[in-house]
Amino acid sequence: MEEEFYSTIKLSTGEELVAKVCYLPEEDSLLVEKPMLVEALTQKKNGKRVEGFILKEWIRSSYDDMFIVKMEQIVTMSELDEKIKRFYLGNLDKDYQDENKIKPKKLKNNGYVGSVEEVKNSLESLFKRS
Repeated sequence: MEEEFYSTIKLSTGEELVAKVCYLPEEDSLLVEKPMLVEALTQKKNGKRVEGFILKEWIRSSYDDMFIVKMEQIVTMSELDEKIKRFYLGNLDKDYQDENKIKPKKLKNNGYVGSVEEVKNSLESLFKRS
């Protein structure tokens, strides 16, 4: 078994996956852990069309989180960019995040994501002190 890494994979079916992978040379296969399907997303933001992607479960009818894909089914693959890796890890289920100690991402100049009620109380307390 080779070294594990995070990868984006294009399959011959046209599907694009993101997963932790490991090459199995004796089987000429790829072991994919917690694969997620990449789906294109288009939205309008401030009157402009913005394109991006979301991640969805690849196989929904199984509780398994590891699958073997034959190399003949793979068109191409590459190691994930660090930003996409964080996005992928943030989309995994809560149990996996706890195991790997994934922390909430801090938003630029806005602190951590919280509830409306918490933010409201915090802002009110600031103004009451003034």
